[in-house]
Amino acid sequence: MTIGQLKEIQKEIIRKNKKCNIITSIVLCFVIVLTIFIKSKYGFINNAFVLALIIETISIILISFIIKMCVNGKDIAKFNEGFKKLFVNDALKSTFDDLEYNMDEGFSKTIIDQYSMLDTGDSFSSNDYISGKYKGINFEQSDLFIEEKRVTTDSDGDTEVEWIPIFTGRYMIFDFNKIFKANVQVVSKNFYSHLFPWGKKYSTVKMEDAEFNKLFKVYTSMEHDAFYLLTPHFIDKIKTLYKQLNANIMLGFLDNRLHIAIDNGKDSFEYNVFKPINEKEIKDNIIKDIKLITDFVDEFNLDNDLFKKEN
Repeated sequence: MTIGQLKEIQKEIIRKNKKCNIITSIVLCFVIVLTIFIKSKYGFINNAFVLALIIETISIILISFIIKMCVNGKDIAKFNEGFKKLFVNDALKSTFDDLEYNMDEGFSKTIIDQYSMLDTGDSFSSNDYISGKYKGINFEQSDLFIEEKRVTTDSDGDTEVEWIPIFTGRYMIFDFNKIFKANVQVVSKNFYSHLFPWGKKYSTVKMEDAEFNKLFKVYTSMEHDAFYLLTPHFIDKIKTLYKQLNANIMLGFLDNRLHIAIDNGKDSFEYNVFKPINEKEIKDNIIKDIKLITDFVDEFNLDNDLFKKEN
C-alpha cells in the first residue's frame, strides 16, 4: 500500500462519517420536533418530558455510533493495517535487530498471570507485540488494556455493572545485566494498588534515598538482593525516567529479566483516522514510541555485561 492509497481510504472513511452525521442530525431534529408536538398537544411539558428528550438524544447518538462502526469498520481496519505497515514496521526495522512485530496480537493473559508481576483484572486485552534486539539486548513489549468489573446495588435493589479501566499502557521485558536470586518489585506509589500481587506475599524494604522512598514502594523476597540490584546510580536513573514519563510505573526483577509496566493511558503506534496525514508528525510520534523502549536500555546501561562476567 502507498501513502496515496492510504489517503484515499481515509477520504472514504471521512465521507461516510459525514454522511452518517447528516442523517443522524436530521433524524434527531425530526424526533425532537415530533416529541415536542405530541407533548404540547396532549400533555404538559414537564420534567418527564425533558428526561424523555435526553434519553431519545442519547439513544440516537449511540445508534449512530454503532452504524458508523458497521459502515466504516472494514475501512478503518484497512487504514490501521496500512498505516502500521507503511510507517511503524519500517521504523521498527531500522531500530531493532531480529524484529518480530504483530500489530493484532500481544502478551496473552496466561503469560502475564504466569509472571505474577501485574494483576490482569476482570477484562484483559493486548496488541502491538514487538520482540527483537537493541544493542544486543533481547526484549519483548506489548500494549495492555486491563479493566475491573464493579457491581453496585442501589436502595431499590437494582444492580449496575461498570467496567473501570485500571491499566492502559505498555508491558516490556528486557534481559538484565546482573544475575540475582531474589524477586524484587519497585512500584510507584500512585500505581493502582490491586495490580501488583507481590505486595501481599513479600516484605517491603526502604532504600537509603529519601526521595525514592517517597515516590516508590519496594517489595522483595530477599532484602540483600534488593540493595544489590537497586544501587544509588540505578535508583537515580529510575527517578529520572519516572519524572520524564509522568506516568505510574512498575519495575520487576524476575528470573534475571527486567519487567516494566507503564500506565501512561496510551495505545502506542496508533493514529487518528480522521486526522490529516502529516508524515513528519507521524514519524516523530513513532520515534517517541520507540524511544520508550530504547531509553530503558540506554539509561539503565543494560548492554553493559560487566556484572555477569564477574559472576
